[in-house]
Amino acid sequence: MIKHTVARYKSRSRFYVNGVILIFALWIMFLLSLFALYLGYGARQKAIIVKRLGQRDSTRLIAEAGVKKAIFEINRDNDTGVDSFSDYWAHNDADFKDIKVGKGRFNVFYNHSEGGKINKIFGIVDEARKVNINKAGITTLQRLFEVVLDMNNYDAKALAASIVDFRDADSTLSIPQGSAEDSYYKHLSEPYDCKDANFESLDEVLLVRGMNKNIFDKIKGFITVYGDSKMVNINTASGEVLYAVGIGKGLVDKIISYREGEDKEIATLDDNIFNSSGSVVAQLSRYYSLSADEVANLSNVVAAGFIGVSSSYFSISSYAKLDYSAVIENINCIVDRGGNILFWRER
Repeated sequence: MIKHTVARYKSRSRFYVNGVILIFALWIMFLLSLFALYLGYGARQKAIIVKRLGQRDSTRLIAEAGVKKAIFEINRDNDTGVDSFSDYWAHNDADFKDIKVGKGRFNVFYNHSEGGKINKIFGIVDEARKVNINKAGITTLQRLFEVVLDMNNYDAKALAASIVDFRDADSTLSIPQGSAEDSYYKHLSEPYDCKDANFESLDEVLLVRGMNKNIFDKIKGFITVYGDSKMVNINTASGEVLYAVGIGKGLVDKIISYREGEDKEIATLDDNIFNSSGSVVAQLSRYYSLSADEVANLSNVVAAGFIGVSSSYFSISSYAKLDYSAVIENINCIVDRGGNILFWRER
């Protein structure tokens, strides 16, 4: 009887042990399966990341090809004394629109604003069509803010003065109220000093009293930090910029109409080009009957050194995309006439 009981106990013990081993083995298999899935998922994610990085590198190289093509077009412009929309670099669908490179394409373009209308133009922007915030005075900046931002006289003047005071070397306010010098910026929650030097990038304007992201986004296409003078290129400057440097609105309309020619389109065969600042009044007078006030207005603006006909700095925006990917790479850069890169930003 005792032997039978012992045998039965041993049998049950073996069954229990075997069951435990089986359960343990199943748990091990389950954990190994989870680990394998984890490794597989990790490997898949790494493969996706590597693929995306590879795509981005390829896309960036194509965008760089667009930049190099743009610099080439600038370099082959032999008439450096006069720049206009008729130049190859300014408006050139054949060389800048949907250009095939390997397994992708690039586009070099910018949005041209004129009279409230925005058109996509495949080409390069000359920086002289903009107001140089390192050289412009309060009046020029004030007029620009009034026409572009629809600001009232007081707010526009305050913002203009704040920009001038932020860059000038002294600590004296340009206007009694509305502007700011070091004493204002040092009492902010995150204090800093005025730059007391030229702006080196447009983004620095966001540090100025009265400037915010909304205003900056509206005004950035009309201002630049590149160039050695307050001159703007009368052949390419927008109506807003021409008004900012002191030209009356009626006269601005005549200048733009003269540039566009009979078809009222830029970059076409019938465009008119101002050959020099000294010939502006005479050329426009042959096309329009100018009043004595208009002649005086335009002559004074030219004499004050606000008008030029060329540029030494250019903005290039190259966009690239692979044929099999939705990833878009954008390179924005500023180059001088010699092709030297002064600013570079990738997005």
